[in-house]
Amino acid sequence: MASQTSPFPPVRRVVTGHSLDGTAVVMRDEVLDAKFWNPASANPTYDLYRTDETPAAVAEELNGGWVDNVAVKPGLTSPEGSTFRTFDLAPGSVVPMHGTVTIDYGVILKGEITMVLDDGSKTVLKEHDVVVQRSTMHAWRNESSEWTRMLFVMLPARKITVDGKTLEEERQGV
Repeated sequence: MASQTSPFPPVRRVVTGHSLDGTAVVMRDEVLDAKFWNPASANPTYDLYRTDETPAAVAEELNGGWVDNVAVKPGLTSPEGSTFRTFDLAPGSVVPMHGTVTIDYGVILKGEITMVLDDGSKTVLKEHDVVVQRSTMHAWRNESSEWTRMLFVMLPARKITVDGKTLEEERQGV
């Protein structure tokens, strides 16, 4: 039987930037604390990096003002910037149907996961598979007996209008 706590190590995040003379430096080298979107959940999430705009501003530290947006701007996505995160999902876990106005690049790092779309279709993704989600409604189901770790980069997308209805960010039970 699988453990009720993730067997994967916490995520170490290394963030680089620039010194005042323009040379590259490590600004942060830290092991991140997991977040849990649902207090009753055993599924840790690691928000790794977030930007406010595209293209991203990457020179704030030259003015002494780099702010870690992960710490100060929580949320599912960044409407004008990027979001970089990992999810660990326990065996039997379900992330309910949801959709964002983003294009998401996902990589299954460990294990396998079933992606369920709102048309009812299911696709099993295995270790090292990638998924590109284009503002679609989807759910995740870990139907295996092992933990899964996924990594996503989420970028803003233009809203989609279908039959006169504009699709917005939506969460069903998240």
